[in-house]
Amino acid sequence: MNLMRNLLIRTKTFAKTLSTAGKMDDMSAFRISYNPKEPMDIDNLPSKDPMELFDLWFKEISSSEEVREPNAMTLATCNRKCEPSARMVLLKGYDSAGFRFFTDYDGRKGQELAENSNVALVLYWRPFHRQVRVEGTTEKLSPEECDQYFHSRPHGSQLAASASNQSTILPSYQVLIDKYAQLQEQYPTDSDVVPRPQNWGGYLVKPKAIEFWEGHTNRLHRRLLFSREKPEDEHVKAGLNGWHYCVLSP
Repeated sequence: MNLMRNLLIRTKTFAKTLSTAGKMDDMSAFRISYNPKEPMDIDNLPSKDPMELFDLWFKEISSSEEVREPNAMTLATCNRKCEPSARMVLLKGYDSAGFRFFTDYDGRKGQELAENSNVALVLYWRPFHRQVRVEGTTEKLSPEECDQYFHSRPHGSQLAASASNQSTILPSYQVLIDKYAQLQEQYPTDSDVVPRPQNWGGYLVKPKAIEFWEGHTNRLHRRLLFSREKPEDEHVKAGLNGWHYCVLSP
């Protein structure tokens, strides 16, 4: 209900903006109030380990019907020229070691990760007015872990990964459809073992910094930063498992 009401307010605001300004690029009237359901108590944290805190947030949000893809995240990479690029990917696992996702090693993101292992992640859950930002480095997952995840995917997704040479130029989309159809003939049923392409696999993002953000009224947002390196400030506190944390101004 709250989601529909906010959408209606934004639609009316946008229509009013267009009628008064007469152009599409006037976004000054776009704003909503942030009112988290259960505000984060940054003075009494349920855990002083950011991965444990992430787990608490993720499980809470995953159990909500308001967020359809809680594991959708932005992955930002950078090539050797320090030119950034970003795209949405899916988080496929996390633990004390870091965050995992899978992709084509030969695609653009894979090529950039081969040149520059530094990455940033952002997970944003709008109904909860929360986001998590991660900065760290990547390393490839083992072939065994890649195989295990690849064969857990739906049969059609396995075929699609085999058919696609990610980020390469296609003469036409039909070329991809035809290649997929050929693979369907070769591996027609779910019981057929589709070989994992050697250029398809996963990465582990080893975090160096994790920030928890929660929107609040009057833009007095709450920001909690965990970092491996201890900032030189008297207000930085010792966390667990080698982490340090502090509160940031919004």
